[in-house]
Amino acid sequence: MADLVALPTLIFPSFKARIDSTESGLKIYDEIRKKYVALTPEEWVRQHCLHWLHSKGYPLGRCSVERSIQSTGMRYDLLWVDAAIKPYMLVECKAPSVDISFDTLRQSAWYNLTLKAPYMLLTNGMVAFCAKVSDDGVTELVETIPDYPLHSEQS
Repeated sequence: MADLVALPTLIFPSFKARIDSTESGLKIYDEIRKKYVALTPEEWVRQHCLHWLHSKGYPLGRCSVERSIQSTGMRYDLLWVDAAIKPYMLVECKAPSVDISFDTLRQSAWYNLTLKAPYMLLTNGMVAFCAKVSDDGVTELVETIPDYPLHSEQS
């Protein structure tokens, strides 16, 4: 377990991570996928972000992790859907060593062309940026993450 020392402190609050050491390396339990997954620097960020959003009222039952986007071959990190099961918040996680740049924002925006989530969160665990995306694709940074909607906008 000496490898744990190399895991950086992130901007997200710590949580009680279930970490296991196997012959193939460290693994962390993912509450959404219901299994242990390789503990990579990106996964460390993803799990912290997932638990932070859950602590903010984002239900685990409305989140999916690392899924392919239809026939595009692209995979997102986290996606929360609203009560109508429409995309609500797309989250792109990078390893702490990866700078958040225009290229990483463009990657998230590209994913969102298909998903059409009204919010995107981009983080490397050292910084996080949240943006509201209008119906016509205009992206505007927001100061704080939005509250999870208790009801769908259609209800």
